[in-house]
Amino acid sequence: MAREPLDTVFPLLGELSDVPASYLRDVAHTKRALERWTMDPAFRAAFEADPEAALKELGSPLRPGEVTPFLDPAGKAAINGPRRSEYPASVLRYCAYIQEKISHRERLRREGEPANRTMAAWRRRQINRCRGELGAHRADAIVHAPAAFELSKGCTVGCWFCGVAAPRFDHTWPYTEPNAALWRGVLGALREVVGDCAAQSFLYWATDPLDNPDYERFLVDFHEVMGRCPQTTTALAHADVERTRRLLRLTSSMGSTIDRFSIISINWLNRVHESFSPEELLRVECIPQNREAAIPQVKANAGRARRFSRKRGDELVPPGEGSTIACVSGFLFNLVERSVRLITPCDATDRWPLGYWVLDQAEFGTPGELRDVLQSMISTHMRPALRVEDTVRLRPGLLPEVEDGELRLTSRGNRVVIRDQPGPGDLAALFTGGSCTAAELARSRRRAAGVPMEETFALLDFLFAEGCLDEEPSPETDPAVYAVR
Repeated sequence: MAREPLDTVFPLLGELSDVPASYLRDVAHTKRALERWTMDPAFRAAFEADPEAALKELGSPLRPGEVTPFLDPAGKAAINGPRRSEYPASVLRYCAYIQEKISHRERLRREGEPANRTMAAWRRRQINRCRGELGAHRADAIVHAPAAFELSKGCTVGCWFCGVAAPRFDHTWPYTEPNAALWRGVLGALREVVGDCAAQSFLYWATDPLDNPDYERFLVDFHEVMGRCPQTTTALAHADVERTRRLLRLTSSMGSTIDRFSIISINWLNRVHESFSPEELLRVECIPQNREAAIPQVKANAGRARRFSRKRGDELVPPGEGSTIACVSGFLFNLVERSVRLITPCDATDRWPLGYWVLDQAEFGTPGELRDVLQSMISTHMRPALRVEDTVRLRPGLLPEVEDGELRLTSRGNRVVIRDQPGPGDLAALFTGGSCTAAELARSRRRAAGVPMEETFALLDFLFAEGCLDEEPSPETDPAVYAVR
């Protein structure tokens, strides 16, 4: 079988005018074939019986050998192995695109760091905490965006697995002249407080963005104020195809990179694939949420999904593994209510069933009031450093172990190792006791092990920055805020 050489890798998340049509075709049709194989059992059966005929029926120009390397883990691993050059060009091009998307996600996390130094340090601690609390694989997928905006109250879709338990749709926030003025003022206030990273925010949460008929107008304003077009994730792409097509053209014109369609059923997949060509969906991730999927999107055991842990537990993150869909360490706005909450991801529990902490909440009427609220939340809840009067205790789930003279703090595959400390077992007991302030612990270490207090303070500062010390908010005073709806 003749193979086309892969002489150049073209980035596909930017301007596409210089990308050869054959290159776009290879990546777009590989993506389409894998979507079909992943979500459609009829296509999987047809491909297994006669791969060439199945691809032809799909309207794909690909040959079976350009798809099969992706259909088992060993094949995927081998693509980047020593025999890489033996694979068809289309396979290597698609791999390059996947790596580009991974790098893009990592870049978003880096660019999401606030200019406000106090908030930036707090955000870094939350990133470190989440790696231990959720496990590296899940935590690394969280971008810790600075803010999210709900432009409606509730959601019309009603997914059983909604990780943030979106309530039933109530009403939306129309793009009127007063609302538009407030919207632009809110964006300006957020950017003033947190810096240019505010551009990494997005316009949905416990809502579907397309529930708001004016979503596109709010999107244009966001782009004008922030200089960036945020990602759109919707489960309603199939409901009004022409609107969705216009939206994709709009976001592309504003430099959007990746949008996402949640695919809840085979019928929705059929509608999307019939309505949009592979090239039109090149930069749209079709998320396999349907139960028939061969490799379904494992749902977080959070929010409304927690009600179904017995009935549909095979579709959820297994018990004992970290689970959340929250991706904001910052501010959650609802414009209908003119409210803002300070949140950060956490493992979904009975106390935090929505998979995120709520540290504070407030309402605002004007951009000026909002600015004051945001600054107050930062100063109240985001300690820039550990204070001598702070009680020191390890965060829940962090297991201290002493081995080979080292104190090892382990949780879900992540480990922080403390070396060259006399009496590591006594140090572990002080951490787990949770009754000492930083100053008391430093004095205890000086008396018992002769460790200078400044050395203990330096160790505590390190553990604080690594997210090892407990910062969980005190028990909530308004349980309705956290209820699974």
